[in-house]
Amino acid sequence: MNENYKWKGISFVNKNVVVEKIPITPKANHSYTKYNIPGRSGALVIDNKTYDDIPLSLECHFNNTNVDINEVKAWLDGYGKLQLDSEKEYTGYVNNSISFEQISRFDKFIVQFMLKPFAKALQPTVITTTTSGTFTADTFETYPTITITGTGTIGITLNGTSFNIYNADGTYILDCEAKIITKSGINQSNNMSGEFPKIKNGSNSLTTSGTITAMEISYYKTYL
Repeated sequence: MNENYKWKGISFVNKNVVVEKIPITPKANHSYTKYNIPGRSGALVIDNKTYDDIPLSLECHFNNTNVDINEVKAWLDGYGKLQLDSEKEYTGYVNNSISFEQISRFDKFIVQFMLKPFAKALQPTVITTTTSGTFTADTFETYPTITITGTGTIGITLNGTSFNIYNADGTYILDCEAKIITKSGINQSNNMSGEFPKIKNGSNSLTTSGTITAMEISYYKTYL
């Protein structure tokens, strides 16, 4: 049994559930829209720049007969994070109904998940700097969290995407995925202009301006 198999942060082992077989997680399909136009050879293809969700099924059985069925039913339900190794986890939801009452100790049952197309590393990568430069990221494109301490007008350009913070007087946190900037938990959108940048695979360029005394760029390595 593998302690790394977890759903909602809880090991399958702790629930007396044995994961018998895990298929190789498929790569998410790139989403395109196709149009057939009379008089045109081949379809007109539009890249939606998105990826489809991933279906994944786990074959399981109970490890013993002393299992709290109601507890397992509540656990294998809804939305959460699925971990299948020691490095990363997927976000998704349980996508099937399981008749647990009809399952004896060694009868198999299938848990079907529908997962978001990207897995995220369990631990963040953190870059600390206060000056312009470049850094290398081994990740699929992802949004970082940027923590900046400074005063006055602060400017940041990351991979060609720029933002400014005006009248800065402390520490600000930019959650680029949620597209929000806060200071001490209070929204500071009125003091910011520009767009929220992304980290890309390979070389990333960073340009700073203004008085910055500390800056931390944190991101979770993203797997397609």
